[in-house]
Amino acid sequence: MNRFFLVVFGGSAVVAASLLVSYGAGMAWTAISPRLGSIKLPVLGAMADAVMPKPTDGTSINGLTRKVTWSASQEEDLIDAAVMSLPASDDGKITAASYLVKDLSQLGTVSGSTLSRDPDRVMPIASITKLVTAAVAKQLIPVDDKVSITAAITATYGNTAGFRGGESFRAGDLLYPLLMVSSNDAAEALAQHYGRSKFIAAMNGFVQSIGAYRTYFADPSGLSPDNVSTADDIALIIEWLRQNDPDIISITQLKSKTMRDHTWTNPTHFLSWSNYAGGKNGYTPEADRTGVSLFTLGRSKDMYAVVVLGSESRDTDEIKLLRKVAY
Repeated sequence: MNRFFLVVFGGSAVVAASLLVSYGAGMAWTAISPRLGSIKLPVLGAMADAVMPKPTDGTSINGLTRKVTWSASQEEDLIDAAVMSLPASDDGKITAASYLVKDLSQLGTVSGSTLSRDPDRVMPIASITKLVTAAVAKQLIPVDDKVSITAAITATYGNTAGFRGGESFRAGDLLYPLLMVSSNDAAEALAQHYGRSKFIAAMNGFVQSIGAYRTYFADPSGLSPDNVSTADDIALIIEWLRQNDPDIISITQLKSKTMRDHTWTNPTHFLSWSNYAGGKNGYTPEADRTGVSLFTLGRSKDMYAVVVLGSESRDTDEIKLLRKVAY
């Protein structure tokens, strides 16, 4: 366990570099011993595209078909390599203005809130909003409803989904770009299909109904700085989703999804970590970097929620917080 969390300090760049080196070694070994079976290697976005075709369906690679795993010894070697590359000056400082690490397996106990800084501070949350957008859309809109992509929708700031005016999608299918590539267009499409003002009112009603009383939404995407919450409320929301609508969390764990001529590739850096269990990131100038992530820790695989708001370095902050919990 201690060795695993040493990797945490290297940050995403060190891990990504180590994965590429490990991939090259794995391919050489496969050439020498083809009968040993498949060797699993994580795929990290554009870096992996240089050495193997981009997956399009979020599955894995097995031999010449999709399937990827690490042996225990390979994982240990990777961790050791990352540790050797760690900067010696890491002081453990957390840049987030507000954060919370909550042991979700110990809710209602003293250990339920493990680490925190101003967890009740109301702050803009950016695209963390979309977790609630997804939950409310599933409650209000039949999954097979055809949702049209209008000019007003494509005019929304940011088009990470690559939508074109005149297209239509099943409401359920819009959850993939919404949660995987944080599509503001998908958020607006769902809200406008139902009736935008009614949809936003339902979002606010939903968070009140589950006890997230300091959370408020002015739009369905998180572009508005008036979309606010607290670290404590965000932890409550993601735990509600984990318990009551786990399919939403599962979508955030997909690496890619292809639909017709659209392929959406999830940019979340933690996707290749075996203990990452989903989450959602966000950014606006007013909110800075925001994020909520689920991780399983320890031999008992306890589930932890890590929330950072107003962060200058979201992933690094989450990694440092994990280290504090691990020790």
